[in-house]
Amino acid sequence: MARLSEQEFKKQLSSGDLPQVCLICGDEDYLKKHYASQLEKKSVDEAMASFNMHRINGDNFVFDELYQAVQSMPFMSDYSCVSVKDLNIEKMKKDEFELLLDLIGDPNESCVLLFRMDGVDVDEKKERTKTFVDAVDEVGTVLRLDKMSGTQLFKLLENGASKRGCEMSRDVSSYLANRVGDDLNTLLNELEKVCFYKGEGETTRRDVDAICTRSLDASVFDLSKALVGGTAQQAFNILNDLLAQKEKPVAILGTLINAYVDMYRAQVALSSGESADAAAKVFNYKRREFRLKNGARSSANMSLAQIRDCLDILADADTRLKSTSLDERRILEELMLRLMLIS
Repeated sequence: MARLSEQEFKKQLSSGDLPQVCLICGDEDYLKKHYASQLEKKSVDEAMASFNMHRINGDNFVFDELYQAVQSMPFMSDYSCVSVKDLNIEKMKKDEFELLLDLIGDPNESCVLLFRMDGVDVDEKKERTKTFVDAVDEVGTVLRLDKMSGTQLFKLLENGASKRGCEMSRDVSSYLANRVGDDLNTLLNELEKVCFYKGEGETTRRDVDAICTRSLDASVFDLSKALVGGTAQQAFNILNDLLAQKEKPVAILGTLINAYVDMYRAQVALSSGESADAAAKVFNYKRREFRLKNGARSSANMSLAQIRDCLDILADADTRLKSTSLDERRILEELMLRLMLIS
């Protein structure tokens, strides 16, 4: 059939023309779960779900179980639905993979076979995975749902605010996304909170600050700016807030390492006469190019040698945090002091 966009898939569901085989994948978790649920509901009446809805976990995959479920006739319904979650194509036995391709190529007209990849990456650069995706595409629907671009995300928030009786400018929607992060489920929850808090009218940055929780990425980005700028009080206040919010020290350190890696990659690009986000073409920064621009701004007054020294110190702290029984807060505080001395 086809590889469909989100809008095309919504039209397909609305028309009732259900795909006999469907693959839902990508890196936007909220949308994947939403559309998998929509397809399941369209396929099987809730009253008959105990008879016609079959769920298979890829961790315990046995082909015979899948075959029996697909071939079983629906009970008092037009369709049954077999939902296979997180099937790791690359780890399947060769004979089972070949049987799977045969099953996909000859679908049961009274069954909707859904492959939902919530926690498994579908990398079509791998030959076996590409063969699987092409087989689904031949007879059914492939829906890849990746993270939205900034503009798409901002527009979604603005429309969502309007539906809730509030107004949100582009400045505030981008501020909300930068504060909360690009996880759609979290963003929509925070949008609900800020609109409930506001009630009606124009939302402001102050409303966002008053009610919305900062993401770990946003907080650590502010921490990295404070460290580079040598503003010790601000840096230690941010660390205290993160620890008070029960963020794990290893997660804080990992995110801080990522921030300095962004700085290094951006500065390497700039030193080569390229734009800061040129590194996005080499590394995996799809729809996250803004991180390189932020990294360039944060490290504008640092040399590549200084950033390399910072990365060495960060690596040392990572080893100490994971391999010693020293106080975790102490390791982070010593790390911060050493980073500020370099800057």
